[in-house]
Amino acid sequence: MKSKFYLLWVWIFLSVSCANLEKREVVDLMSDKVMNRLSDSSFFSSIPCVGEYDGDIYMSDRKRCQIFRLDSNLNLLKTIGMQGHGPQDFGYIEHFVISKDTIFVGDVTKMRILRFTTDGQFCGSENPDGKIPLNYRFATNAGNLFYTYPEGVAGKALIDYDRKSGQLNWFGRTADFGHPNKTKRQNERGVHLWGDRLVVVPMSIPVIEIYHAGTRELEQSVDISSVPVVQAMYRKMANDRTIASSPDSFYLIFLDSYLHQDALYILASVYVNDKLDHSALLEFDLSHGGAEWVRQYDFPDWVLKICVTDDYIYGFVPKSSSIKRYPLPKH
Repeated sequence: MKSKFYLLWVWIFLSVSCANLEKREVVDLMSDKVMNRLSDSSFFSSIPCVGEYDGDIYMSDRKRCQIFRLDSNLNLLKTIGMQGHGPQDFGYIEHFVISKDTIFVGDVTKMRILRFTTDGQFCGSENPDGKIPLNYRFATNAGNLFYTYPEGVAGKALIDYDRKSGQLNWFGRTADFGHPNKTKRQNERGVHLWGDRLVVVPMSIPVIEIYHAGTRELEQSVDISSVPVVQAMYRKMANDRTIASSPDSFYLIFLDSYLHQDALYILASVYVNDKLDHSALLEFDLSHGGAEWVRQYDFPDWVLKICVTDDYIYGFVPKSSSIKRYPLPKH
């Protein structure tokens, strides 16, 4: 009798949970502005990072090895940096973060972080022991940089770099994926600063982690595996036999993440009939201390990188090598 009651309770709980998930608002997006070349008539190609600061949009370009500052209508305002061998030149760049009018750029090949003003003036560089942000978003406050650089061992998924002392402190949960290469790559994370908290998005694990930036202690790990888009992507990746059979192959559930005010946005692919169809952006509310899923935005395109403002979502669409602007419906 007890077992029947327990099964009934589980069934009711799952039914209510699924019903609540289905009630989440799904918003279809349409772009109102497209840019596939800059306003100086030059083209861009591969955009690994898009961000907003003081109303302007910034994006990095892998092949051109530059950062572009645009206004909200995608008009070019400034070109920042260039590839070269000088102290202020880039070797190969991907991600950047902007804090207090300073752009921090992770240079992969020169193993350092370069700093520029938002007007493009070079203002120094630093080398945190040769371990720098590579493929995912990182964060900074007045004296520290926080980024992912998994060692493949327990407790070494994230780094807190003290910019004054140069000291590196490893922290963060590490999941074991059965092989050193997989454990390193599938423990990479996007890191965002939210007040005195770090909001961390593992790119291959369906959770949102919240750490205290000062103590580096994990305060919450929010399971988001029941979100339908996440569940579908996780199952597809985890059950891919080609990835599972190769020690050098790894998978990603999420494409990008972005923090705007009290909302965290996570980007994932959507497959239809086992074919890549488009991207979906999931919005989570952080204002109550956790991470509550509130709505889903469906793009008409497969979008690889995003940033979000009060009024728009800006996304890089690889198929057309374009940046598109999608107006945000008012809620």
